Formats: sequence, structure tokens, C-alpha cells
Amino acid sequence: MKKFDSSVNRWCLSLPVLLFFLLFTVLAYPMQEGVISGIVLDGATHRVIAGAHVKLDDTEIGTSTDASGKFSFTNVPFGTHVLHVSHVGYRTVHYKIELLSPSSTGIIIHLYTVPIETPSVVITGEHADSWFDDLHTANNVLRGRDLERDMGLSVASTLRNETGLAIRSMGPAPSRPVIRGLGQDRITISEDGAKAVDLSATSPDHAVSVEPFTVERIEVIRGPRILTQSSSTAGGVVNIIRNDIPPLAPSGISGLAGISYESVNNSYLGATAVELPLHDFSVRGEYTYRKAGDLRTPGMTLKNSSIETSNRAIGLSYIFDRGYVGVSMREFSSDYGVPGGFVGAHPFGVNISMFRRQMSLKSQIPLSDDRSEWINLQFNRDYYRHQEFEFGGALGAEFSIYNYNGKAEATFTNKFGFDRIISGVEGTYKDFLIGGFVFTAPTKSYSGSAYSFVQSTFGDWNLEAGFRLQSDHLRPTKRNQSARDRFIKDRDFTTLSGALSLLYSVNEHTGIGVSLGRSTRTPSIEELYSEGPHLAAYSYETGNPELGYERGWTAELFGFYKNDGIFLLLTGFRNDFGYFISPRNTGRVNFASLLPVYEAQGDAAIFHGVEAKAEVTLGYGLSVESSLSFTYAYHPGTGMPVAAIPPLKGLFTLQYASDNALVGISTELANAQNRVDTFEQTTAGYGVLNAFFQYRITSQELIHSISINAENILNSEYRNHLSRVKVIMPEAGFNLKGTYRFYF
Repeated sequence: MKKFDSSVNRWCLSLPVLLFFLLFTVLAYPMQEGVISGIVLDGATHRVIAGAHVKLDDTEIGTSTDASGKFSFTNVPFGTHVLHVSHVGYRTVHYKIELLSPSSTGIIIHLYTVPIETPSVVITGEHADSWFDDLHTANNVLRGRDLERDMGLSVASTLRNETGLAIRSMGPAPSRPVIRGLGQDRITISEDGAKAVDLSATSPDHAVSVEPFTVERIEVIRGPRILTQSSSTAGGVVNIIRNDIPPLAPSGISGLAGISYESVNNSYLGATAVELPLHDFSVRGEYTYRKAGDLRTPGMTLKNSSIETSNRAIGLSYIFDRGYVGVSMREFSSDYGVPGGFVGAHPFGVNISMFRRQMSLKSQIPLSDDRSEWINLQFNRDYYRHQEFEFGGALGAEFSIYNYNGKAEATFTNKFGFDRIISGVEGTYKDFLIGGFVFTAPTKSYSGSAYSFVQSTFGDWNLEAGFRLQSDHLRPTKRNQSARDRFIKDRDFTTLSGALSLLYSVNEHTGIGVSLGRSTRTPSIEELYSEGPHLAAYSYETGNPELGYERGWTAELFGFYKNDGIFLLLTGFRNDFGYFISPRNTGRVNFASLLPVYEAQGDAAIFHGVEAKAEVTLGYGLSVESSLSFTYAYHPGTGMPVAAIPPLKGLFTLQYASDNALVGISTELANAQNRVDTFEQTTAGYGVLNAFFQYRITSQELIHSISINAENILNSEYRNHLSRVKVIMPEAGFNLKGTYRFYF
């Protein structure tokens, strides 16, 4: 293994400085005044938005977009300016621009719909956003250019550069995001608000059943808002926005088509998504196909890591004066390899075939004429099948899940002293079937919950609060004859979670805040009822049907500064679990498999750490972004570290942005991780250098986007601490990735 040495340090730190001075010298202009013009588009559909209000800086200079969504300002002084763009039903966007030449054209501004952003009496769409909304948008939403720049093979790889996030993996396909050291089902992954049903939360060799290429944006939800989807306030929700069921009537045919290629695994992808009007209906269709070979690392190839995935969806909605109702169906299938050849894995690897079909029914019924209040009704039926084939094609494990979920949610504004209230009820039925050489008892589970989330502003104070009351009932059966009687035990859980966040605006640019919460989690079926060898984890895993529910207190203190060209955020957190469920070594050995026996146990655990983020505009189109994430976790009873905690990680990015181009370099730096649990391997620190280039061409209502990424430019040998493959193979070597997107 190559270690992170001083030469890599010098490369990673000197190149950004050299690029900065080069761009500063080449791109400086001595002009004085110019023209700013551009187009405003719907971020979900890429259709033009007519009548959007565009205001220049904090002045009274303003205009509205014409029928083709275009706007223009003349005689604008050179320098840094901010365009404030708003429209009824959309979130206001503050778009920074460096005017360096007589004409700055081709600016593309995307607006995204929100439940309620402006009172109906405000004609221009100007309003006061909640500071929590601004903070969420600035720190936890990946979209537009940033999403295209960071787009990866999986959801986890796409989010890898977000503050506080890490990747748990066992090869390129089976990967999942980790937030502040917490993984499994403490992190909910959802599509358009509906949970993605798969087995990725249960084991590192299981992949997430989501294709990220065609998503409109990805939100990482934290704080009290988590409670609208999950009871685990210590974790988070990764919500993927696609709008499979279109909520608005399109004015014409719109969509995207794209292709992508990666050299590191000879991967190629083709995708298209189209939305079109049909009288009072809106139809959306999508298809994506991806194929990749084995991953190449510095000097070696990770065998049995290939991927073949297809993703298809069709949605239909009927748009009426007071809302919409629609249906959709999405299918995701993937055949991928899990590497072998190391202790704890199948000797020759495992091939996995997975399939998920989701059928959805969704409706929104406004409760007021201005659509500021409404009821959302949603029903989802998921079928998931997962098969694991050992060397020679023998079926080693098989899982099937039938999942039914219904949800009714109401949104109110300006009621009972709150700016916004979201309240709902949710019910889920799950039938978990198991075959092959797996000894977990087939289980049926029933879940019901009620929740509420409120948001309000009182002078200089901003408030968010919520609660979730949940009841879970698990009923294992003896259909699997190998399951022992002690695991056939009905369990019932009732949990109550809550969270409160307060933010005080010190002045118009600075805020400080605190969040407090009570986090709970019902143990999973595997944690309660599993029994058998799990070679991927090098353990004989047994559940514990006597487990209680996971519970703990969360606390977070944060402060930020936000001004034109500067965004600074510093956060400190502590999660104190009185009862934290994790697999622990019992000291016993299963003599049939000669594997150590790990049993799911509840024990106290403390997680604390710090996160920092900075975005600074330097002028002349140059900007710097940097972030830092650190988590320290241990069991207070023994002082032993909690397993699988990512090390201290930092990211530094220097980029230049013009009207149509974006170019930059970034360095990813990680410290060594020497605080490990029993049987866990330490990991050396590393530094990785990356570069990216994007260019957009706008022609009338057509947009062409070209992205080129050079990853791990120095072909550095490094290892991800949360990767099971790290014991035999480093991460990917030099990778050249090219993507072309065409929006129409």
C-alpha cells in the first residue's frame, strides 16, 4: 500500500494555487459596464418560466421574463452581482455572477417548486424565506451543475463529497451512504418521498435499487424534517426527486437524453426521460441502461466487480384546476458481482441478481384557492427479489419482499401561530420471504405511525419542531424449517421520537442555532431473527429476539455566515445512545463453519464530532469550496471504538465559472483511521487529486451539457476505511469520465 507522502501533499496543494494565478491573469478584463441576460427554467421539467421576477442585487432594478423565459439588464457595472429570481410556487434563487465582459449571456437559472413560498397577494413573488430553508438549500441539496459534476455510478458515490457523508461499499455496485458514522436503516433512501425498498441497509454486499443519472436533485434531510419519513433523528433521509408522477401540466414536450463513459471500468450508459402533454394529462417516461466491466485499481483489477443495470419508468397524471392525481410504475434490475478472494468473502466471489418493481398512486388536493394548503395521498406497492449465486451458478440465498405503504399528509399555512404545519399518518405491511441456505425466519411486519412537523418565525427567531409516534409488529413464521424455535417470537414496539431546532439571526448575514432530539429505531428483521454464516462479513451472525428498540438523545450546535459570495458553516454534534444496536463478537465459534459468532446486541454508544463548510467567491469567476468532516465514536462501558467509523476527511475545490463553462480542480484528503473495533483493519491516510470541466450550449429552448471529469489524476493507491474490499485492493485508479446531456 502506498502511503500519503509529502510529494502528494505538494501536488494537491500547489496545483490549486497555480491554477488560481493562471486563471486570474488570463481572465481579468478592464471593462466597466455590460449586459446581463439569461433564461429561467423549471428545474424539474426544464421548461421555460414566463413572468418570473428578476431583481438585480438589493436594488429596485427589476424585470420579468418574457414568454420564452428570457430576461436582460443593460448598463450593469462590472463586478460581482446577485440576481434574485422568484415566481409564485417556486423557491427564490439567489444567483451570483461575475460580470467581466461587455456581454454576459446564456445564463441558465433553474427554479424548483415548493409547497408554499409566497402568499397569494404578493404579485412579484418576493417573500422572506425561512432561514432553515436557506440553510437546507445551501448545505444539503445537490442539483444543477453540482449534481452533473458529482454524478457517480451509485447514489452513494454521487454524494461522496457532501459534508458529513461517507461511503460504505463492497465493490462499485454495493455501496450506501453513511452520515456521521451512522448507516444501515438509520439512513432512509426515498424516491419522491417514498422509501426505496431493497436490502441495502442490511448488509454491505447489497446494492441500492436506484439509478441516479436521471434524477432532478438529491436532498439530504436532517433535523426535525426527518420525522416526516423516519423516527431516527440521529441519521438522515436521502430523498431523490424525479417527479415520476408529474404535478404540473407541461406546456410542451420536454425531457433529456444522455450518454456517459468511464475508463476505469469501461463503463457506458445511455438514458432518456421525456414528459409530454396529452389534453389534461401529463405523461412521463424514462429508460436507462448501464454496463460496466471489472474495476481497475493502481496496478491491479478487482475481479468480479462488473455491473449491468436497467431502469425504466412510466407515469401518468391528470391535472385539474385544484390539483392532480396520477399513477406510475418503475422497474429496476441489476446483475452485479461481489468480489472474493479475501478472508471473510466467498473464495470466488458472488453474483447477485436483483429486481424491484414499484407501483405508485398519488394525488394532491388543494384546500385553498391559492393552493397554499393541500392534502397529499400516496400509495405504493413494491415487489423486490434478490438472488445470490455462488461459484458454478449454485443458488446460495434468495429473498423476496412484498411491501405495501400508504400515506396521507396535510399541509397548512399560517395556522395556530405557525407559518407551516405538515401532519400525516402512514401505514406499512411487509412480507419478507427467504430461501436458499439462509436461516432467517420469514417474517411479516406491520407498522403504523403519526407525525407532525411545524415551522415558524418569531422576530429574529426561527423554529422547526416535530414528532413521530410509531407502532411496529413483527410476526416470524416457521416456514423456513431450519429456523430454531427461539427465533420464532412475536415482537411489538411503540416508539416516540421528537426534535426541536432553534435558529437566532444575529444580523442579516449571521445566525446561530441549536437542535435537540430524541431518536428511536425498531430493530430490523435480521437483527431479531437471523441465524447462519455470512461469509461477506466473515462471521456467523445470529439475531437476538429479546432486543429492545434503539434509542438515544441528539444535540447539535451550529453557526453560519451567509453573504453575497461567502457561505461559512460550523457544526458540532453529539449523539448519546443509551441503547445502540450493533453486531458484537460473543467470543464463541460456530464449529460447522469455523466462523466467530456475532450477535446483535444493544449497548450504550456515543458519537460526537464536527463539520465545517466554506464557499468563498474570489472574483473574476473564481471561487473556493472546502469542507471538513470528523466523527469520534465509542462504547462508554468498555471504551472500545464503534466499528466502521470514517476518518477525518477534508475536501478543497478551486473552480472558475463563466456563463457557460465551469472548470476546476479538487483534492480529497483523509487522515489515517487507527481507532478500530476487534477484527477491524486500520487504514492509512491519503490524498487524491481530481479535475472537472463542464460546458453548456443554449440554443433557443435547447440545452447541451458536456462534462469531463478526471478522477485520481495521480493514480494514487488509497483505501476507503468503510470498504470491505480494502484488505486486498485499493480504490479505483485514474478514471476519465465523460458525459453528454441534451435537454429539450
